[in-house]
Amino acid sequence: MKKVVFILTGIIILSIFLYYAFGFFSSCVGWYGYQKWKYRGGTTTIGESKQRKVFVKELNCKIVDSANLKGFYFKPYIEKGFKYGYHSMEDTRIDNFSHYPYNLSYERNIKDSIVLNIFPEDKKKLDSSDVVWGYLRQPYLKDTIRIEIEGMGKQKGIIKIW
Repeated sequence: MKKVVFILTGIIILSIFLYYAFGFFSSCVGWYGYQKWKYRGGTTTIGESKQRKVFVKELNCKIVDSANLKGFYFKPYIEKGFKYGYHSMEDTRIDNFSHYPYNLSYERNIKDSIVLNIFPEDKKKLDSSDVVWGYLRQPYLKDTIRIEIEGMGKQKGIIKIW
């Protein structure tokens, strides 16, 4: 009888140990492994930007030379650059030490398979950029930015943002 109690107690203690060990290992590989708090983040909706308290202002836009863009939704906005918190993506740390403290972001319907690319000559109008994102020193655009729309279903067009 004592042997059964000893084995059950060992199994319970081992199960508790494995439960906590797995949680620790998962954190090291997942959140702490990716180190998301080191990199600049961005929002995908105006609502999320307002919730994080980084929203600055909405921008105007117009779609020109479009083809097959039924139901396409696009709304550009400027937000403060931020990084995630050390222990959670829910925490927001405003990036005050960047040379480009503002993001040019946009809200769109992600369900479609449409790619948006900033025109190469318009990237020079931004203070810094990569293929899709723009970064600014001031919370406004100096000039009109054009974004090319390309879709798998022969969707095409140009978005002008000012």
